Amino acid sequence: MPSGGSAQIVTDNGGAIYNMFPNCEGNSCYYPACVFIDHEMRVYDMMGNAGSWSIGSRIDQMLEDCGALCSGDGGCSLSSGDVNEDEIVNIQDIITMVNHILGSSLVDGCALEVADMNTDGIINIQDLISLVNSILGIGRIADINGYADVNYISSGSDLIIRIESTVDLAGVQLSIDSDSKLQVELKDNSHISEDSHFTNGITRYLAYSIFNQPFDGYYTEFLLHSASKYDMNDIQLTLVDINGDVITTSHAQGIENYQAGPNKFELSKLYPNPFNPSTEVRFTLPVSDHVRLSAYDVRGQEVDVIFEGAQSIGIHSYTWNAAHLPSGVYYVRLQASDMITSQKALLVK
Repeated sequence: MPSGGSAQIVTDNGGAIYNMFPNCEGNSCYYPACVFIDHEMRVYDMMGNAGSWSIGSRIDQMLEDCGALCSGDGGCSLSSGDVNEDEIVNIQDIITMVNHILGSSLVDGCALEVADMNTDGIINIQDLISLVNSILGIGRIADINGYADVNYISSGSDLIIRIESTVDLAGVQLSIDSDSKLQVELKDNSHISEDSHFTNGITRYLAYSIFNQPFDGYYTEFLLHSASKYDMNDIQLTLVDINGDVITTSHAQGIENYQAGPNKFELSKLYPNPFNPSTEVRFTLPVSDHVRLSAYDVRGQEVDVIFEGAQSIGIHSYTWNAAHLPSGVYYVRLQASDMITSQKALLVK
């Protein structure tokens, strides 16, 4: 760090910047050609005319002074997944990771590093499934890219979370802002392990198989006892497939819905536009829903129904043939539940 602190603003008159790094011994000062910065961003040493031997010697000394932090893989010699640091990756590591995710017993240091199986900086259900696969010796299969519709339904004093997935579900993680520990019950799926813990106003819940057996079918349901006062905004939900990858989700509660994936409620620009007599109409849905795709004239009168019926999450495309209509300006309108959007269309014959 320059003398006077790091936050200096200087006008370089040809020597000001060099004067920030004077290397003085008594009354003798010189300006270094090399400044050695250590892992804590401190000036370790400065040299004037530094040759390759001198530079190599300084670097070796810096590494020696740094110690274990700068040796090997950051000083951590444990295998990936060895969360309890006993040099064996087994069921004990699964239990240790589960306790960490639930917040009942946290790991730190090297154990925290090797627990992050997918190196995304977060320890969660993804890492747990990856650890299970590692212990079982299960290799990664091709990317699955799954989707799931999640519905939150009040039932008396309880709350039901209903999940309909397009792929095998291997793990579920719930975090719920709650006044006290909530009882979470998984319907059927007796082969799935369940763990939960309440701390600091959050109920955390995990559902997974230590043998990486997927949930029964693509339809899964959880019952949260005495939780009807909570809504989907109080709940964080993560779903993963058998690779340990996150499954894209869309969420709905009553008429409220939101997406946690690549799809949103959108009506794309028509192509071609202007058109004669047909044009392609593309739209995307964040959740499976009943849709009505229709055309209106400038007076607001519906003149054609392009499509009406149930549609799944994702991208859809229909051709609108307006041969029976006169030239003019029209509006293509898409409606799903309480969501409405439209695009202007010009028919030129």
